[in-house]
Amino acid sequence: MTVYVDSLYNYGWVVHGQVTPSCHMFTDLLDLTELHTIASQIGMRIEWFQNKVSAPHYDLKPDLREAAIKAGAIAIDRRTAALIWRARRALVKTADDVQSRSPETS
Repeated sequence: MTVYVDSLYNYGWVVHGQVTPSCHMFTDLLDLTELHTIASQIGMRIEWFQNKVSAPHYDLKPDLREAAIKAGAIAIDRRTAALIWRARRALVKTADDVQSRSPETS
């Protein structure tokens, strides 16, 4: 499994007048298929996807975090999440470098 959820944290979200912690659901892979599959399974809409180049993710409230874990996402702490995102940025850069060096086909 390559989909993760980090720890809940108070980022300042207010839902129905209550401060609500949230977390991120993300993958360490370049292929985002598995991430979107779990998101769909737990009721997330593709419009809620944060398509950040270095850290594409979904923001989750506590109930959706639990649903993601039940659907197969791996719960990790924020430090581990940062390490995974750092490694993914390196993977993206490597893929971009390889693609930029490949000969164009006409």
